Amino acid sequence: MLAQPITGVLAGKKNVLLAGCGGGYDVMGAVPLLHELRAAGVNVHLASLSFAYLNGLDGAAQDGAHPNLYAVTAAAATESKYCPEAWLAAFLDARHPEHAPHTVHSFDKTGVRPLHAAYAALVERLAIDAIVLVDGGIDALLRGDERSIGTPSEDLASLAAVHALDAPGLTRILACVGMGAELRDGICHADALERIAVLTRRRAFLGAAALVPGTPAGDLYLAAVEHVFAGQAALKRSHVHACITSACAGEFGDQGPHIWLSPLLSMFWFFDAAAVAADHVFLPELAGTESIWEVAARVEAARKALPVRDRTTIPL
Repeated sequence: MLAQPITGVLAGKKNVLLAGCGGGYDVMGAVPLLHELRAAGVNVHLASLSFAYLNGLDGAAQDGAHPNLYAVTAAAATESKYCPEAWLAAFLDARHPEHAPHTVHSFDKTGVRPLHAAYAALVERLAIDAIVLVDGGIDALLRGDERSIGTPSEDLASLAAVHALDAPGLTRILACVGMGAELRDGICHADALERIAVLTRRRAFLGAAALVPGTPAGDLYLAAVEHVFAGQAALKRSHVHACITSACAGEFGDQGPHIWLSPLLSMFWFFDAAAVAADHVFLPELAGTESIWEVAARVEAARKALPVRDRTTIPL
């Protein structure tokens, strides 16, 4: 019981890419996984679908072959410009100088086609044998025909791009953390639990784990969020990770508009990303998109054509 299926799936992997899939601060959810994998002797690389203006950020190096791909290091960290990826790199450099300098490979918000090309380049250059897409929240898990699917464009662009990679032997995993943080998006968590049940029947649910203060992984995550929030104090911070850190501290219940804290927020849920993608009702329709706006338009069009399921409740 203490060894979850995710442990076996990642056993023997040499180069793992942990990628924030929903944009912005999602990459913060990679921090505890980075600790666990490095402790197991794995080479870990970081990536993020970024909300930063990367082309105007000093210290962000644009890739010559893929203009939507940037190498972001601590050199790009500044209090005046939004870029949590750079502040995360600075934090990791200070905590783990033996691995410095840390790079967060950051993607511009684009459509699936250029995002897929950038992922393919990283897989080849870094000899990646496993990708873990990290979602802050659980909307990446949904099928697409639920009453509310949150803010799906970035999550689905990442899922579609990684799902389409032509890389034999590449393991693809979806990790979700922050269940309950998307109340303002209207997410029905009965739908998420139903999806977990379906994926369990298909042997695609790979287990769950808790972020717990006092453990090395939990403490590294909490310190990283604190550091990045401090560096971006005058700019946008993450509602999701603010809720997760509060839940880690044992806070519970109604904390204001769209905030209801519970221990579910600090749980990681792991899934076979191929199974999640295969079940999605309109993911293939996003494949040829060039821009994130085209992704959003196709999502909206697909939703209008779908028989959307009624919202359900659970007796909890």
